Amino acid sequence: MSKIDEERSAVQILIKQRIALVSRQWTARAARLFKTSGYTNAQRAPLYLLRDAPTGMTQTELATGLSLSEPTLSRRIARLLEDGLVSKHRLLGDGRANLIKLEPSGLQALHSSEATASRDRNLLFQGLSDEDLGVTLRVLNVLASRISGPVDIGGEPEGELASV
Repeated sequence: MSKIDEERSAVQILIKQRIALVSRQWTARAARLFKTSGYTNAQRAPLYLLRDAPTGMTQTELATGLSLSEPTLSRRIARLLEDGLVSKHRLLGDGRANLIKLEPSGLQALHSSEATASRDRNLLFQGLSDEDLGVTLRVLNVLASRISGPVDIGGEPEGELASV
């Protein structure tokens, strides 16, 4: 392995470790941020998806959209149902499926928590240019698509990031 390859490998390892660390720290920060509202960031996530689905979503669609197992989502939905933020209805034509809809109180809870989240994001992203954010998003999108793809360590990676 050449010196350049070793340096690239070291940077890749640092990036992987940093993404994992930042993800855990962001989750912990969100927990502290929303502690007073009684909801975790994980409980707010279904509300975001439902906000953009005025006719509702099935639990399967929600689970897929959030990359969660259905049992995990069911526990989160149960809390949101209990608090009146969402409602559950049998899907017409398929009595086995449940349609989850955002209730007005859920939209209000999302709006008020989003104001807090927005202020926090502005603080965290302070000083980063639009270009910085664009490059970061492109890199994360490529990594996300590759992570969810097949594992093939024998092939050469595609040159999707050549312009980044």
